[in-house]
Amino acid sequence: MTIIQDLISEADFAAARGVSVRTVQRERALREGPSFIRLGRCIYYRPAAIDAWLLAKEQSQPRANAGREAAK
Repeated sequence: MTIIQDLISEADFAAARGVSVRTVQRERALREGPSFIRLGRCIYYRPAAIDAWLLAKEQSQPRANAGREAAK
């Protein structure tokens, strides 16, 4: 089954982000993290769910001189 092989474990997701597993657990409890799959007591993430979550968190950087141009 390739579907299960493609899943990312909770620990691997935390390590890839550079945060603790507890941080990932806290975000999940607050419904701030990506969608997840629970198999028994284990938590897994689909790469597509992580990508969608990251895109939703993306912020555009305002232009530095945008305020000066509007004031003219």
